[in-house]
Amino acid sequence: MDQQETIKLPIAVLSVLYNNCLVDLKNPDPTSKVTASKSTETLAGLAVDTVVVSLAEGKELPSQQLEFLNNIMKACKLEQADYAIITNKQNELPDYKAAFSQFKQKQLILFGIAPADIGLPINFPHFQVQSFQQVRYLAAPKLDVVEADKALKMQLWQCLKQLFPS
Repeated sequence: MDQQETIKLPIAVLSVLYNNCLVDLKNPDPTSKVTASKSTETLAGLAVDTVVVSLAEGKELPSQQLEFLNNIMKACKLEQADYAIITNKQNELPDYKAAFSQFKQKQLILFGIAPADIGLPINFPHFQVQSFQQVRYLAAPKLDVVEADKALKMQLWQCLKQLFPS
């Protein structure tokens, strides 16, 4: 009866549960909050299958775009713990080798970002699934552009069905 059960919660769940308590060790300001899906520092070591990189005007995605993206991932039958969202921090995009080496992703989806912008040595057009070094990549226009255009949504959905077959 004295067995201790170890439960590992995904960082997305922890950040929701303890959004007023967690402190970013790289920025020990106690007033700053750590939020999952916002920066690569808070997601270090996270074992996710899918990483989504989105171009954002500020440090984080506007709530409407974040909700749209989360709905896209739900439609792909992914829970928030199954994917990580990275935005450009202070107008800098992560280098794919450095930023993504901490993840074990199988898919990388780029919204509003060209593959060359993150240092990928391959280039491919929007809505074309491309494999490179055991990772499948998909580039698409910015989230707000896709959300506003039904034809782009359909193109994105067709590609996502290739990435996440039922």
